Amino acid sequence: MNRSIRSRGIIVRALARLVSGAIAGAAMSAVYQTYGARRDRRRFPPPGRMVDIGGRRIHLWTAGTGSPTVVIVPGLGEPGVNWAALLPELAAESSVVLYDRAGLGWSDPSRWAGTALGAARDLRRALDEAEIAPPYVLVGHSAGGHIVRLFAAERPDAVAAVVLVDSSHPEQIRLLHRTRTEIALEMLRSRLTPLGLRRLAFEAGWSGRARREAEARRLPSELLPTRIAFDLSDRQRRAELREAAAAITVTPVQVRRRAPYLGAIPLTVISASPDTPSSATDTKAADAQRRFYSVWVPLQADLVRLSSNAEHVVAEHAGHHVHRDRPELVVKAILGHVRRARIETGAR
Repeated sequence: MNRSIRSRGIIVRALARLVSGAIAGAAMSAVYQTYGARRDRRRFPPPGRMVDIGGRRIHLWTAGTGSPTVVIVPGLGEPGVNWAALLPELAAESSVVLYDRAGLGWSDPSRWAGTALGAARDLRRALDEAEIAPPYVLVGHSAGGHIVRLFAAERPDAVAAVVLVDSSHPEQIRLLHRTRTEIALEMLRSRLTPLGLRRLAFEAGWSGRARREAEARRLPSELLPTRIAFDLSDRQRRAELREAAAAITVTPVQVRRRAPYLGAIPLTVISASPDTPSSATDTKAADAQRRFYSVWVPLQADLVRLSSNAEHVVAEHAGHHVHRDRPELVVKAILGHVRRARIETGAR
């Protein structure tokens, strides 16, 4: 009996040390993360305009001159910097705005952020406050497609055209049966990853994961450190989680109810190609990709029906991030709408 009690005592003390060590490690991680995040904000000031929309600021990265203004809304949890590689060519012909939603990129966070409707209304207020006048050519990638649809539904007179780049569809959560579970698991994994430890591992040279993830976005090389800083940001991660949660629940309902059609607004739907070579090395993953596209392709075709003045472009050899795989195709579609709008309005 005494021996058993002593054994339990040893186990309890060992567990106590482990718990104490874990708590101490978490505290050190939090301290290092706070220090690193503050340092990053000083190292990487916003390249665009910080626009006050009533107690918080939205970052609009602007470039170029002329009308109509191209307004780019990135996908789920993505800041505007992810589209920076397209800025020079677009800005050579017209005004361009890269939009950072609340908590993403350089924009201030908001506890109420996350839904597509909230993001659409933030964008409207920011453009008005910045005195960036319509008409706009709205470009929405992935979940950004929901946002531009809602913006166009509330201000159709301000929209010259819409470009949807492999856009989300409000029925995809229902039809892609594993999507809801996958998003929830990703949210859980993200919360369980201490960013301070990731930051330390990267800055100490122990891990190249942060750099590999940034390089995969195919940004201009001078922007890689900025993107890495965002990936290691608590504020960025919280915003990503809010958007992911809203994508599962609130946003699809908002889009169905508030933005069923675009009327006669010119629309280009650019879709990823189902014949894009899979990176999967096993039959199971390849089968999963085929099942995904068996649902995704009809959803993309359905988006074309949003407007009576629409065209559908399938981007061959391009995955979901068409602007990375086939940037020339996306630029061509956007500038085509810019030029047509100028002809119709006589603008320069």
